[in-house]
Amino acid sequence: MSKGSDLQVDYDLLATSAKQLAQIRRKFKGLEDWKQEISSFLGDSRVQSAMRDFVDNWDNNRKRLVEEIEEVGKMVKTTSDAFKGLDDDLARTANGKK
Repeated sequence: MSKGSDLQVDYDLLATSAKQLAQIRRKFKGLEDWKQEISSFLGDSRVQSAMRDFVDNWDNNRKRLVEEIEEVGKMVKTTSDAFKGLDDDLARTANGKK
């Protein structure tokens, strides 16, 4: 007699993770607007120039992070879907053998 699998998948955790990643992605994408708001408070042109350099660097890295967060979110969803499909297939197979 074969022993059942010890693998357990927390579908709620995967769903929560996917939702949280989507929220983080939206927050990161929304950060673009702040750079226009802050420039009027900087005063000195050297400070403005340094801040522009920082913001440009931040924009590049933020865009990369948004893309990576999106990819991780897709992986979480794909993993959840794959396990759910496997679980459903195993349940059908087990019910068919009874």
